[in-house]
Amino acid sequence: MSDDTSTGQPKADATNGDASDDTRGTPAFFEYWNSMDFVSWMGARIVESADGHAKVYFEPGQHHRGAGIGGRAVTGAVQSYIFDIVTGAAVASLAHGTKPQVTVTLEMAFEHPAYDAPLTFEANVLSGGKQIFFVEADCRDVNGRVCSRCHAIYRRFDRRIEAPSEECTAPPPAPPPKGRGEADAAPLIWLIEATLNR
Repeated sequence: MSDDTSTGQPKADATNGDASDDTRGTPAFFEYWNSMDFVSWMGARIVESADGHAKVYFEPGQHHRGAGIGGRAVTGAVQSYIFDIVTGAAVASLAHGTKPQVTVTLEMAFEHPAYDAPLTFEANVLSGGKQIFFVEADCRDVNGRVCSRCHAIYRRFDRRIEAPSEECTAPPPAPPPKGRGEADAAPLIWLIEATLNR
């Protein structure tokens, strides 16, 4: 996921070791994500997410299609979006959805037009440490044919990082007009000073 949240997410109880409190692989773990707009809006549904593995089912509508010869295939943009969901769910499952993460890279290869629905996206974490995780995934049509593949890198954080305030993200005002004889670096120096003086 590009920017996952853990607010409201069920958490496994790490203190008493009671297996009944462990939500790994249960609908309680990934139903939180299924209820989020970025998943439900696309029409994707996470059906598995545990121990570095995730699976998403997707029944495309006409508005998801338009690619390939004849315009019947699910577009690459739609597939890329769902790859971001499924690879993110695989990484999140390693921390039971309790740590925020961001997508660093998402690289796709489209091998066959995705005509025959439903499509199944599966992802597995290949390796990782405390912060960086490497994931691979594929998309298969209803016949089991691989339509596309994905390689992703994720960065996980120990805690949520607050987004910059709106005034910090607003672009600085335009630099003053360049006067005769000023060095070409003057607008850049002005921009740095304007940013630092906020």
